[in-house]
Amino acid sequence: YGSLRQLYFVRDSGEEALESTIDLNYPQNLFLLYTQTMFASFFLNKEHSDTLLIGLGGGGMVHFLNHYFPHVKVDAVEIDPAIVEIAKKYFKLKVHPSTRIFTDDAANFILLPGKNYDVIYMDAFLKPTSDTDSTGVANKFKGQTFLQKLKSRLKQNGIVVFNINNHEKMQEDIQTIEHEFAQIYFFQKNRSGNLIVIGSTNTNRISQDKMKEIAGVLDKNYKVNFSFLDIAKYYLEKF
Repeated sequence: YGSLRQLYFVRDSGEEALESTIDLNYPQNLFLLYTQTMFASFFLNKEHSDTLLIGLGGGGMVHFLNHYFPHVKVDAVEIDPAIVEIAKKYFKLKVHPSTRIFTDDAANFILLPGKNYDVIYMDAFLKPTSDTDSTGVANKFKGQTFLQKLKSRLKQNGIVVFNINNHEKMQEDIQTIEHEFAQIYFFQKNRSGNLIVIGSTNTNRISQDKMKEIAGVLDKNYKVNFSFLDIAKYYLEKF
């Protein structure tokens, strides 16, 4: 659509699931509300020196970090080599000095020797099958074993950001995350949208007022195409 380019996954039923949107003229801008909201991570951990993205899609989050936060080292893991090629060919994803892209199953990647991260973003979806939930999240990513492996790859006070779509076992998934992390934070603009859940290993709770204070500084220092303060307002005490 003009300079906008979108990536859709088309399911067997014919349903089209929007995966990525970028403006080819401004690929650093985030257009999808859920990707914007995932960067509530900055409210809860000021350290983003090393980040891990599980699920690449069109690479919008990589573009965003590379442009606005070039000091951040980004590792992105994508299971499907076709998606990596699509991101490079159609979504302007280029090799950046601070970014590495791995074609691998995240369940295998986190077992490999490597660095620990300040933030891990979980945004991986597959074609829904018996091995996934109805939204396409692999069942093996939902259990305590995998979450404990994720935590083992975090630095002190590290966080994991989960993008969760509404589905029938959503509460079970949330309870599993709550069980594994010292603090849990919820962000959602409305009940029909994606729920962003952030699990933190920091035992100290951060108030919404503090989030808004941090958001104001971010809005002042980084002229992104959305308001961090708006994102802070999506915070929910509970879900």
